[in-house]
Amino acid sequence: MENEKLPQLHEIVIGQISKVLQFGAYCKLPEYNNLEVFIPLREVSFGWIKNIHEHLRTGQNVVCKIIYFDRERHTIDASIKQVTSKEEKDKINSYKLEKRLAAMFKQLAKSTASGNPEALAQQAVSEFGTFVNLAKAVMEKSPSLEKSGLPKKLLDGIAENIKNIMSKRTFKVSYIMTLLNYNTKSGASQNRELFSEIKAAGVHLTYISSPKYKVVAEGSSFPEAEAKIKKIESIIQKSKLKVLFELEKEKLKKEKENMFESYFK
Repeated sequence: MENEKLPQLHEIVIGQISKVLQFGAYCKLPEYNNLEVFIPLREVSFGWIKNIHEHLRTGQNVVCKIIYFDRERHTIDASIKQVTSKEEKDKINSYKLEKRLAAMFKQLAKSTASGNPEALAQQAVSEFGTFVNLAKAVMEKSPSLEKSGLPKKLLDGIAENIKNIMSKRTFKVSYIMTLLNYNTKSGASQNRELFSEIKAAGVHLTYISSPKYKVVAEGSSFPEAEAKIKKIESIIQKSKLKVLFELEKEKLKKEKENMFESYFK
């Protein structure tokens, strides 16, 4: 245990259940060379557990927190219940991203004939700690790259791949628009003209219930998407119509994000 790479106390880790017992379960940590840690029964879930097998099964992947080291007995305890839903989600995303970047790295090492992919992967982790750190260094053009022993052709390939992935990202903003036209005679036709201009500005408009509308804009960045929404104000002002106009930003539900979006904002 002394010579092994160990997780830190309170660190959130990915685990795979290797053995389920009446008083707890053992799980292996793939990020730490399948180091085995123990999850006591009381740390599996909140409340009384009648049957642990209703909560855990062999081969199940879990997110847990390191809560105790016993260096004399060479044991480590972990907890599932102490992990918050946000911590669980963030850890799963970061773990998937790390695996994705590792696969990309090895593929590029192979295709650019930069050397042995496995040996280069070990070198990358040795220099940068993780493939996520390496990707960040490449994106930020960190000075640490100049000191790296990794082939320049490989680093350039990583930069190009990440650039291509990031260029496909889209950012969405959503607002609730209140538009009340005081013209009782031709207000409907005036609104239709306004809506046509709004849509022409790249804004998607959906009727909710008078006088409420949902307006959504997308762009390659948040400022670009917001700029489309701001065009609505300009359209209303230029129309010189007597209307009640308000925009209220809507909180978007978290959609499934590009893995890079979570970690390279």
